[in-house]
Amino acid sequence: MAVTRWSADAPLRALLTLALLLPAFAGAAPLTAEQILEKSIAATGGRKAIEAVTSTVAKGEIDVLPQHAHALIEYYAKAPAKRLIVTHFEGVGEVLQGCDGVSAWTHDPGRGLRNLTGAEKEDALRECAFHAEIQWRDFYPKVELAGMEKVGEREAYKIVMTPASGKPATRYIDAENFLLIRQISTRESSEGAVSIDAELSDYRDVAGVKVPFLIRQKMQGYELVIKMILVENNAPIDDARFAKPAKK
Repeated sequence: MAVTRWSADAPLRALLTLALLLPAFAGAAPLTAEQILEKSIAATGGRKAIEAVTSTVAKGEIDVLPQHAHALIEYYAKAPAKRLIVTHFEGVGEVLQGCDGVSAWTHDPGRGLRNLTGAEKEDALRECAFHAEIQWRDFYPKVELAGMEKVGEREAYKIVMTPASGKPATRYIDAENFLLIRQISTRESSEGAVSIDAELSDYRDVAGVKVPFLIRQKMQGYELVIKMILVENNAPIDDARFAKPAKK
C-alpha cells in the first residue's frame, strides 16, 4: 500500500503557492495618477502625434446662459507658447486674450489693454503652453488619484494636480476611454479668484489627435456653451497675429 508522506513544511509550501496564484485572481494592480495621465495622452493620440502638431486654428460659437447672449470665438495657438483668443460679443465688440510664453494680456472695449501680472499671469502662461498636455510633469510636480466619481453617466478617475505655485486643478478622466471629460480649476482675475468647471465632450479626430468640439463651462453664476465649428492643426499662422495691441 502506497504511503502518502506529509512533511512538516507542506502547509507552508501550500500557502506560498496560493500567494503566488492570488494576483492572477485578484486582477491587475490599481492604476496610479501618473499612469492614468499617460493613458489619457495615449487615448488622445499619443505623444508622437501630439508633438507633431505645432499650431492650431479653431473657430466656434458661444452661447451664454441664462442670459442667452451669443458670441463667436476664434482661437490661434502656436508652439512653443503663443496663443490668442478672440471673442466677438454681439453688441459689445471684441475681447482678446493673448500670451507669448513671457507676457500675457487682455484687451476689451471698456478697459483697453491690460497686462497681466502675479498669479493671474502665471495661470495664463501655464495655459498657453502649446504642449502642456504632454508636459504635465513640468507644470504639476504633484499629482494624486482622489478616487472615482461620476461625470454624468460616465465613471471617471478624479486626479488632483498641484502646480509649483497657484491653486490645484482637478481632472476627471473617463475610466473606459481615458479621455478628459471634466476639469475644475481656479483662475485668478482682476476681480479675484474665479472657479471654472468645464465639461468636455464630442471628441473628434483632427490630424490624429482627438479634440473636444463641445465644452460646457460654468463660472460665477453663468454657463458658456462652446461649440467648435472648425479645428485645423498645423495651419500656418503669422507671428504678427500674436502681437499685443497698442495701448491707447
